Amino acid sequence: MVNIILIEDDSIMSSAVRLHLKVILEFEYTIQVFGNVHSALEYMEDNPCDILISDINLPDSKGNDTIKVLSTLPEDTNIIFMSGSSDDVDSLDLRNHQNTHFIMKDMDFNESMWHVFNKKLNLKTV
Repeated sequence: MVNIILIEDDSIMSSAVRLHLKVILEFEYTIQVFGNVHSALEYMEDNPCDILISDINLPDSKGNDTIKVLSTLPEDTNIIFMSGSSDDVDSLDLRNHQNTHFIMKDMDFNESMWHVFNKKLNLKTV
């Protein structure tokens, strides 16, 4: 069983991600959803995850601060950062964690999510 954490403060986007995962994933998983980084980190103290999907800009953390905090997770954690702003792409430092991926929340979101899950993730539990 793969454990997924989703950090997304927009309920519509959160629902869209959950629905998309239900369509593309061919393995069993659990998903926990949080609206901010602090709540997710608190939960992960006792509940490690295999995949973390997080918006870059959240109520309690923005941009590179979000990346810095979440990049302290164990190296075998797959991290997928999402952003709705193309301005974020050039300013983000995604080099701090070996299993980090980035997806734009745009018209190609579904295809990008499929590509990351099917071609990029390093999952030992599947």
